[in-house]
Amino acid sequence: MSSAENIATEIRAGAYYDSVVLMQLQRALVALPGVAEAGAVMGTAANQDVLAQSGLATADVQNAKADDLVIVVRAESAVAAQAAIAQVDSLLTRRRSSEGAADYRPKTVEAAAKMLPEAQWVLVSTPGRYAAGVAREALRLHKHVFLYSDNVSVDDERTLKEAAAEKGLLVMGPDCGTAIVNGIGLGFANRVRRGNIGVVGASGTGLQQV
Repeated sequence: MSSAENIATEIRAGAYYDSVVLMQLQRALVALPGVAEAGAVMGTAANQDVLAQSGLATADVQNAKADDLVIVVRAESAVAAQAAIAQVDSLLTRRRSSEGAADYRPKTVEAAAKMLPEAQWVLVSTPGRYAAGVAREALRLHKHVFLYSDNVSVDDERTLKEAAAEKGLLVMGPDCGTAIVNGIGLGFANRVRRGNIGVVGASGTGLQQV
């Protein structure tokens, strides 16, 4: 962890969390005493640009890799910033505890498919270097794929979509944030009025306003 003026930064190498978890963590950090602004993102170039625009781009942030967890806090004092960083693990643990304990959580796509044989979709939210492999497994099991993960290569995207087309399946993504399929929301979906026209667009969040 490093600090500059009233900004504290922590980089966690190889610690992946999806954007929903990180958004909740960021909100929890901002709510802490003395915290003015916070960022909790994966260390991709795009996310580093967002932090820079918010004045949160420290030297450590610039050196982070795409699969590193980046946490930055700006507070009223250096002590408050470091105190907020120190609560990250507690905030993440609190979130997991609030979800409740599940009786069984399958560890593979195949195990999940056996547990829910009627499921037609697999939602993939893993680090980009693993996402294509998980998506291939879903296609092998004849499931449509909602590929939430980003940092998937163009070559992998092409081969996944070609394989899906051969099987009569869909691959949405990578970096697919929202979709509504047969009235069911996937990802960041809002409740919208149903109709007889299907719409596809590059910006799913904006498309829901159409």
